[in-house]
This record gives sequence, structure tokens and C-alpha cells, in this order.
Amino acid sequence: MAALSLLTMQSFAQSSLSVLRKMLSSSTVSIECDYTTRISNADITGRSQLLVQGNMYTMKGNGLAVYCNGTTLWTVDESSREVVIESCGSQEKDYMSNPVLLLSDLDRLFKVSSSRSLGSGKEEYILDAVVSCGVLQADLILSSDGRILSGKFLLEDDTTLSVKVSSMKKTEEKHVSFFSPQHKFGSDWIVTDLR
Repeated sequence: MAALSLLTMQSFAQSSLSVLRKMLSSSTVSIECDYTTRISNADITGRSQLLVQGNMYTMKGNGLAVYCNGTTLWTVDESSREVVIESCGSQEKDYMSNPVLLLSDLDRLFKVSSSRSLGSGKEEYILDAVVSCGVLQADLILSSDGRILSGKFLLEDDTTLSVKVSSMKKTEEKHVSFFSPQHKFGSDWIVTDLR
């Protein structure tokens, strides 16, 4: 059993999962994806553009913009002039509000339960959570250079999230202010501050 555990840890460290983790922790990465969230037999679909830098990110799509500077999360609906502001950090309870932490802490949060080559430079990894982080299991398809091609995530509340990535690439580093909204939320906005 100990040998199998060691083998799993070694394969994780030398895998495209490790390349992905390193890329996201040391680079600024732009991701474009389509997603489907299945909640109680209803599908919610959309397209998002993400920019990830360390524990910070922006996500835009379907009329919403999400900004996270690593400590505060803003969900902005420009058309209805509403914003929800929440705290987030690096505690286990914060993984769902800052999903970038799920990827940067892959080796701490998940164990590889199986992996296989799909040919053409693609690898599949089934990951099981070893820590409560909001995700029970992940099925990731990665390129050999660590880019996410697709993923399916089973969340602790039985929600399923499927993601198909159309583009993932390194880009220039952004100033920390890029990951916070750049406009004021005046009296004509509904502001829900949950901090």
C-alpha cells in the first residue's frame, strides 16, 4: 500500500498535472471555455474568459464579471447594476469562492485515483478529493504540456460542472489592480457586502 501511495505521489509530481500547477502558480494565464453546470436536472450553459495570476483572477461571461484579488471577490452584474462583495482567502472554506486555489493546490487537495494516455499528447486524470474543498472528484483531460482541454467536476452538493477549454495560453503579467473592479458602485447600484 505504501509503495502504491508513493507511486501515485511520484506520478503526480512528474505528470502534466504538475506542469499545469507550475504554470498557474508562476505565470499569468488566459483561458477561454464553454461550461455546463447541472443542478437538480437543469443545465446552465455559458462561455467564460478567465485571466489567472497566482491566487487572483477575473472571469467574464454571460453578463457577469467576477474579480478576485486574492482576498476580496466581487461579482458584478453591470446590466442590473448589482454587485456582491465577499471575502476569500486560502482556507479550505474559500476554495469554491476562489477556484484558482483548487488548481494551485492540486497535489494537496486531491489524489490521482487513475490516469491514462489518450494518445495524441492527451492524458486523462481522475482525481479524488482528500480534503473537503467543495469538489469530490475531478476528471481532467490535459495536453502533455499541462494545458487543460476539458474537465468534469462533481461538487459536494451533487452539482456537476463540465468545462471544455478552447484556448489556454500564457500572457503578460497584470498589475494587482487589474483584479479589482475599476469603477465606483454609487447610489444607483445595489451593493451586497458580505465581508
